Amino acid sequence: MTFRCFVILIALTFVSKIPAFSQFSTGIAYDYTRISFPGATVTSANGINNENVVVGSYLDSQGLQHGFLFQDGKYTAVNFPGAASTQVLGINQSNFIVGTYQLPGALNFHGFLAHKGHFTSIDDPHATIGTMAFGINQTGSIVGTYDNAHGFLFEQGSYRTIDAPQLPGEPHQTQLNGISNPGWIAGQVFTGGIWRGFWIANRRLHFVEPAGSTDSQVTGVNGADDLVGCHDAQAGFASFTVEKFPGIFPVQEPLRSCASSINLSRSIVGSFFTVNNTSGFLAVPALTLTVWEPVNGSTVSNPVHVFGAASGLNPVVRVEVWVNAKKVAEQKGRAFNGQLTLPSGKAVRFMVQAIDTKGRVAKVVDTLAVK
Repeated sequence: MTFRCFVILIALTFVSKIPAFSQFSTGIAYDYTRISFPGATVTSANGINNENVVVGSYLDSQGLQHGFLFQDGKYTAVNFPGAASTQVLGINQSNFIVGTYQLPGALNFHGFLAHKGHFTSIDDPHATIGTMAFGINQTGSIVGTYDNAHGFLFEQGSYRTIDAPQLPGEPHQTQLNGISNPGWIAGQVFTGGIWRGFWIANRRLHFVEPAGSTDSQVTGVNGADDLVGCHDAQAGFASFTVEKFPGIFPVQEPLRSCASSINLSRSIVGSFFTVNNTSGFLAVPALTLTVWEPVNGSTVSNPVHVFGAASGLNPVVRVEVWVNAKKVAEQKGRAFNGQLTLPSGKAVRFMVQAIDTKGRVAKVVDTLAVK
């Protein structure tokens, strides 16, 4: 069964030149815009490229499914010739799109690649039920799923099956959702009774959460080590610069709803799910906070140097520091740079948040061991 949803101190002087720290944490507050194909009863936003072109799918008034492309404020319907149903699921920077279409018959799901109205079918040769193409990068590498069981990578004219690890005896159930220009792959696998989201970088697979936790899926990845995903239809998340913290599960920043894709500017698309309607969304960064010190997951000694800065669409009013749910310091302006004495402990909850003139709040929540 496919899980992806179609239808996320004490004030000292501020140093203006940012030091070149190798590790840092990021928090972003987003502004959301609804995406709804004109006249559609349901719209889902499935992909976004680095030029902010959005692709997705919608249901018309007769319940028929179509793909669409949204560019420069204009919607364009996409339909595979002769198909009863079309979904557009991914796009690269050159506006090559991939997706799936449906025809009557036993092998009724097919993937496709399209550009400027020219369509090519994508069918994994191992498929017996069907193929779905979810993502494409700038080199033309395509990822997806066949038979709702196996992931595949199609590049340079060849198909390669990619299955995530599972417990002994479990039936295959891997889905690949996206691929970045550097070749990172996003997906999920059903194992141990839950869906586990993962990403693959340099042929190494990393789970987004430990085993035995909640369902998760990683639906999108960009070229800057950022991920987006979902826990269910209404619980999306983003994880930024995940490669900066090897060996630990990435921090998940909550989004308003299920996310599908993220681009280099960290704009995100996904879908809102309500009782009466489903529509897509475009989330654009409005306030970004970066914290360089202390480093998430590190062991520190008092006094602790705290350094972070924020910027966005509006001026930043102040930056606050909270420790174990209690505010301990703040500084007016867009930065915080100074020393703090923190309570000792093996798992100290350390949060920095920035507030702008519109009341937006961007947060970074880390865990520290304090001696």
